[in-house]
Amino acid sequence: MADLTIDIVADPVCPWCYLGYTRLRAAMEHLGDDFRFDIHWLPFELHPDVPKDGVARNDYLGKKFGSQEKLNEVTHALQNVGHEAGLEFNFSDKDIVPNTKLAHQFIAQAGRMNLATPMVTTLFYAYFTKGENIGDSAVLTRLAKEVGLQEEDIEEALSREAEILVEEKMERLAQLNIDSVPTYIINEKFLVQGAHPPETFAEILTDINQENDA
Repeated sequence: MADLTIDIVADPVCPWCYLGYTRLRAAMEHLGDDFRFDIHWLPFELHPDVPKDGVARNDYLGKKFGSQEKLNEVTHALQNVGHEAGLEFNFSDKDIVPNTKLAHQFIAQAGRMNLATPMVTTLFYAYFTKGENIGDSAVLTRLAKEVGLQEEDIEEALSREAEILVEEKMERLAQLNIDSVPTYIINEKFLVQGAHPPETFAEILTDINQENDA
């Protein structure tokens, strides 16, 4: 039995993080029972300059990509890639780019109950498929309850202590010069970046395991 720990550095508003995890999961399923995976999630803010209440997606990303036409082009390409992976990326003129610090606080709290992955995947789906504002505390509270968090867990996720913990984690990752997502830290030693195809992920994980055994 091969044991691999994978720390996933991601932001729930990062489409390539959603795609990357979906492909990684396919690779893990392909590798089957010979491998045992321990997944953890680490916070990253893709848009740290976004205010607490969020900003209009078209305005914000249109400026980042240089024009609305370029944003539309990138969006269409993303939807096509997502479709190939079984993911539905839906966007509208009403979409908000949220500040995700609070979402990371909920992910960290969910992690204490081994519910971080369900929390993250629920956030991905809520944001990219349903168009929900995952920076809103009411939305996050509802989604957290769907995942299995209790009232006391939600209170903890909303606390100043939880905010400080997330800030400290992000600061440590910045000190490691991790400045893009998705990033995967495997067995606290190997760094893999990008949303690789499942077969590439499977090869990487197999190679790392063989190196561990060497």
